[in-house]
Amino acid sequence: MAAEIVGNNLEMAMEILSHLPPETLLRFKSVQKSWYALINDPQFVSKNLSNSLEHKCILLKRVVMNNAGEEEIMLSILNFPFNSSMSVIDLDIPYDEYSRFYKIHGHSHGLICFARCGVDIFLCNPATREFRKLPPSILLTTRPSNNPDTHRSTTNSIGFGYDAKSRDFKVLRVVYFFNDARHFLYYKAEIYHLSKDRWREIEFPSYGYSSYTPEFDLYHEGVYYWWERNGKNILSFDMSEEIFGKISLPKSFNTKNLNRENCKILGVLNGSIVVFDHECEVNDENTFYIWEMKKDECGVISWSNLLTIGPILGIRKPLLFVSSDEVLMEDNEAQMVLYNIKTQLMNVIPLKGQAILIRCQQATFVTKSLISVMGGNNSMSYVR
Repeated sequence: MAAEIVGNNLEMAMEILSHLPPETLLRFKSVQKSWYALINDPQFVSKNLSNSLEHKCILLKRVVMNNAGEEEIMLSILNFPFNSSMSVIDLDIPYDEYSRFYKIHGHSHGLICFARCGVDIFLCNPATREFRKLPPSILLTTRPSNNPDTHRSTTNSIGFGYDAKSRDFKVLRVVYFFNDARHFLYYKAEIYHLSKDRWREIEFPSYGYSSYTPEFDLYHEGVYYWWERNGKNILSFDMSEEIFGKISLPKSFNTKNLNRENCKILGVLNGSIVVFDHECEVNDENTFYIWEMKKDECGVISWSNLLTIGPILGIRKPLLFVSSDEVLMEDNEAQMVLYNIKTQLMNVIPLKGQAILIRCQQATFVTKSLISVMGGNNSMSYVR
């Protein structure tokens, strides 16, 4: 009876239903035709997304060993607070036998971008379990055996984000061209529009060799960031303006601890971009240096050594700032632990399966949404 009353009042239905998670709403589509139409309406999708923004979850991508002794991807949704009732979503990922090599290359509005070596790219909505494989690149070349002059190519960087001006989701791909001696020749770049379902080439400046480093990729407030291989700069791409940029790192950051190889990981803390700097080797104890990026009114960027975490026993690398006091980390046994900076206590997060240490474990904040990876202007016209 209550469902019938609500169902006959679309305004009431929109208000009540818009606060429910996408998984529940998908089940409610079969209640009655008016609800089905409402839940598919772009305005409702936008309202549901707005209500979900304050209830962010963490998407954790791990490579685990299954019962057959094979490596496979496991995606886990971590809800707050982290406890035994934490939900875990196991997705049926439509990848090939190389699925363990797929990496996360950005997220926005509930959509996630996965790619394997930059060639096969998927968009995924974990909440609705929708997947979409993107069309082939228009730049990557397959060298014909009868044409030795054709340049070889590979992908260095993939980035996914949202263009707030055109209200469209985009995927950036930077392609690296080389000769038979593997000497660098030139770069090209292309961008994919979800609303149009096609790639187009864009101009790419010669900023230097970009590094294919998924741990360092970051999408934040309309801009995608990734690592330059020379270790002196961060490269950026504005999704709306389609402009590339270069951010210099402080000399003290680059020259610190010259006797060892350091790993860098991008993150966000209290709305600011930060860089984790730590030793790459798996040691009994490790120290993590956090640098904060600041931009003044004139757009000039500066860096400061914000804080130092550690030395900590048994921790391999940081993954994500969960809050200003807590960091999600991976230990030396590939377990996920939550470390409290103030109390210096850590708790192991209970997860299914044993992750493989040498594989790339990734974590990112996600917002559950009804936005479809199938695209089209109508589905995104109200997304902001």
